[in-house]
Amino acid sequence: MLTLADVKLQRRIDEDDTTEDALLQRFIDAAYRHAEAHTQTAIRPRSKTVVIDGFPPVDRAIDLPWYPVQSIDALEFITPSGDSHPLDETALRLDTRDDPHRLYPRWGDRWPATIAEPESVTITATVGYEKTPEDIELALLLLIGHWYENRESVVIGTITAEVPMGVEMLLFDYCRHAVG
Repeated sequence: MLTLADVKLQRRIDEDDTTEDALLQRFIDAAYRHAEAHTQTAIRPRSKTVVIDGFPPVDRAIDLPWYPVQSIDALEFITPSGDSHPLDETALRLDTRDDPHRLYPRWGDRWPATIAEPESVTITATVGYEKTPEDIELALLLLIGHWYENRESVVIGTITAEVPMGVEMLLFDYCRHAVG
């Protein structure tokens, strides 16, 4: 994770100078949100939950809506009798080779039966990178530096241009592309 100390070093701000720490932290948070929205990738680690309308047929995969997925923390489903039941993580197989990451029942098993109602399966996962990739950190530092130096929404009386091979290029390899 990008820290306040990293930003201060890049901006050449004395580490003991705390006058703009709150602003810099807001820039860090906003830069992460921007990069995550731009790439459609979870960069900061956190817990996410999705609710789906039952398991797929037989042993087919559940396409997870996040990338990257570190682990499946919980899976609960409602049985045909209406009881909530957890599915142990040892009964699951997480495939992180492709995008989207996919969740399967363990080899040789099938998904359990659920109640024939919407929202019968709840999956909770830890998503995001354990450590922010260096290219993304560099993109965040460039973005924060721009916001730090240009604190208004417009610049009057100057010619501006985006830095070639800047933020967009550094984030490019982390972008997820989707149709629809």
